[in-house]
This record gives sequence, structure tokens and C-alpha cells, in this order.
Amino acid sequence: MPPNVILIMTDQQRADSLGCTGNPVARTPHIDALAARGAVFRNHFTPHQICSPSRSTLFSGLFARHHGLTRNGVALPEDLPLITHDLKDAGYRTHGAGKFHFQPILAGPEHEMPDSNAFWELPQSEGWTGPFYGFDKVDILIGESVSATEGGHYANWLRETAPDAAALYLPENALEPGPEDLDEVWKSAIPSELHYNNWITDRACGFLEEQDGEQPFFLFVSYPDPHHPFSPPSPWCDMYDPQEVPAPALTADELAAMPSYILDGDREEAGKSYVDFLRNPGPPREQGFMQTTQRFSEVSLRQAIAHTYGMVSMIDNCIGRLLAQLEAQGLAEDTLIIFTSDHGELLGDHGLIRKGPSPYRPLLHVPLVIAGPGVAPGTREGVTSHLDLRATLQAHLGLENRRHDGQSFQAMLTAADACGRSHLYAEYHPRTRMETYNQTLLTEEWRVTIYPENPEWGEMFHLTEDPGEHVNLFFHPDYTAQKQAFIEQMDREFPPAAQAGGPSLATY
Repeated sequence: MPPNVILIMTDQQRADSLGCTGNPVARTPHIDALAARGAVFRNHFTPHQICSPSRSTLFSGLFARHHGLTRNGVALPEDLPLITHDLKDAGYRTHGAGKFHFQPILAGPEHEMPDSNAFWELPQSEGWTGPFYGFDKVDILIGESVSATEGGHYANWLRETAPDAAALYLPENALEPGPEDLDEVWKSAIPSELHYNNWITDRACGFLEEQDGEQPFFLFVSYPDPHHPFSPPSPWCDMYDPQEVPAPALTADELAAMPSYILDGDREEAGKSYVDFLRNPGPPREQGFMQTTQRFSEVSLRQAIAHTYGMVSMIDNCIGRLLAQLEAQGLAEDTLIIFTSDHGELLGDHGLIRKGPSPYRPLLHVPLVIAGPGVAPGTREGVTSHLDLRATLQAHLGLENRRHDGQSFQAMLTAADACGRSHLYAEYHPRTRMETYNQTLLTEEWRVTIYPENPEWGEMFHLTEDPGEHVNLFFHPDYTAQKQAFIEQMDREFPPAAQAGGPSLATY
């Protein structure tokens, strides 16, 4: 029988947030133990730094321009073949628990989309558990933090289990007052046992308890954290001393040489906070809510970072429970386990927070740990992409090789010294400001980003000399020839597609 597969995904987690990836303070013993017996991919990237496009690319093996979900607020076509369909056709039982985000959260009831809050007000939501994008059954959670209690199976469960508990997620009910200059930071009063991370883990463990070893399974376990707001519950909100977390990486005035929209965005973000937006979205705003940290005190920013680490450790604890359940079922030796995230978080680097159009490394660079049958332990330095995961699983599990844009890195699973990609592409499709559409070419030595709708903008970083991407060389005369060669390569291999994608159904 082929091995089982568990895909664990977090939301907005940086590659450098784990002990096994070199973080000096992160306490992630369970993920680190998984890494010790598996492969740690040190240069793994997503081609899209926004939630829905990245998740859809991982599952489909297609760039967003090809699968259609180019921006949050667009729905992934329901007839598109995904890795779940590959596995079902090979005899796998498929189940998902947690955040999917294949459809707009705010899609209207007329669309009848289970990934939207409105669906859960319809009569047909009663008792609904799937099928859903190739999953036989799902336990759906929608959103994160204060927005996770409105629709989906988790919201229904919380109302039935603890009718008044939803209000405990709100910042006004926090365990103690948060900083006035950064309202996304608070210590959530929701008891840990009622928190959605533990609910997701309970549902995943319940699925594992049902397995008898006679049919292979695919289990998707998807945590909404450590996505902002930065609001973990106790004890995780107090796990890290804000003065001991790594400080953001930035240099003086580095944003002055970057595209002007980065500093312009501060004006939009000053109008309404992200928490207010979640409660009452109003007009569309650009995806990611990127802004500078100049209005935040160092104390507040460090508290946000400490809370992010707390959320990471909470998820690690949940993964420990999941792995213990797998072991108790006698399935550990026969299960391929994949841990990753959809995209990263700026977290103060470059003087910026959250995410946005600019494809900085903290946004595209995500963790990837794979352990299980056929995987040789050790680190992998070669470049890999979310785009390649479907092709890799097809090769590693002997599935039918269906159409995709990726290339298999299955050789890297079995041999630590196997080569990765020579380069990869990334792309950002905006929601409101079309000139921020951009394309990126990334190699081990360079990152070049162009804005086809605005040639006055561009980004070019020599990663060998400047791995932190602090010195923009795009308009430096000494690099004109090198830049032009990269632009011509992009035009040949990955030409602009600013208008690609399906219709926007909602703000997100």
C-alpha cells in the first residue's frame, strides 16, 4: 500500500521562525524533531505572497495566472484538478481540517460557497461536510482571530460548546490592555482549549482515530496562525520576552530607493486599522495591509514579534499532539508528513509589517520540512517552489502525471545533494492599484522585480552581497546590462499577464 500523506500548513509564517531553520529563540521541539528525521528545505519559496493564490498554486501546481485565483476575493474553479484529485484517483481517502481559503470569505449567499461566511446562513449548510475540491470531507474554519467565529464548522461548534466564548477573541475583552499605537496586539481571553488551533487539531486527530490501515489517506491540517492580528491566548501570549526576540532587519532610509507606493501605502493604512477592517470591511483596500512601522514604538513592535513566536509555539504544540496520535495509531512509519506555510510576514524587516505587493524574501521564503517513507534526512540547499509540490508528490507516490507548471524535486527527497531549480518566478496581482502588478525572477544570486504597468519602479538585489535585500540596484548604472538580461529572460519565459484571473466576487 502507498504511504499516507499529511500536509500541515500554517498561514503567514516566515522560513526563519523555527529552531530547525536556525532561529535562536523559537521553541518548536515537535517540528524540530520532525526535521531531524526528515528533509529541511532551506530555500523553499512561494510564487505568490498572498493567501489564496499561494494555496491554490500549491494544490494545483499552476501559477495563479493559470489556475485563475490571482487575488483574494476570486474563487478557485471547482472543476480544476488538484493534488486531492490525484490522490483520490489513486485510492486515497481525503480529509481536510482548518483554513482552506479557496473561495472568498465575503462572497455573497447567491454563490453558495462553503468557504464564505454567507453560506453558513443558508439551509443547505445544515450537516454539510463536503465534498470540497477533491476532499471527501472537511472541517472548515474561515478567517483568523476575531473573524474566525462568524462562519464554518468551527464557528458552529463554538456557539454550541460555549455560546458566549466568541466575544473572548475580541481585543476589548483581552487579558490585559494592548498597546495604543498598534491595536492588532493583544492577549486573547479565549481559553486555549476553545481556540481554533486546538479545534483543528482535535478534528485531525479524530480523523486519524478512524483509520484502520486498509486504505491510504491524505489529511490536510491547516492552521490560520501566525497570521496577524497578533493575539494568541494564554499561556502562549506570555511565552516569549519581547526584549529577547530577534530585532527586525532594516537599514536607514532603505525604502527611499524602493517603489514609491511602499511609502504611499502608509496613508491608506492610517485611515482604518486592520481589526476595524475585519469588523466592517468597507471599500476594497490593497491586499496584505503592508505599512511602515514608523508609527509604532519599539515596545509595541517587539510585543507583536513575541506574540508571533507564541502563535508558532502553540501550533508546534498542536503538531506534537497530531504526531502522537499518528504514533498511537501505528501509522507513523507509513506516513509522509509535509510542513509548510502559504507565505511569510515582514514583521518589521525593512521597516515594514504584514505583507504587500513587494516580494521581499520574508514574504516569499517559507518553511518546508518533509519526513517519512523514501525521504533521506538532512538539509537541502537547492531552490524549490510551492509550484513544484504537486509534481513532486506525483513522482514520489507514483501518481498519474497530470498537467502542471511545476517541476518535480523528488530527487531531492531521496538524495540530500540533489540539485534544485536554477531559478523561479513569482507574481503579484493587485486588488486596487493596478500599477503594483509585478513579476519576479529569483536565482540563488539575484532577485529582480519589474512593474510592467509602471516602468519607473523596479527592484534588484544582489543576494550574494546583500542577502537581506536592503540595497536596491535596479537603477544603478553598473548593473544595467545584467538587469536587461534578466528582463529579457522574463519576457521570454514569463511574459506579463496583468489582466489574468477570474472575476472578483468580494473584497476578500
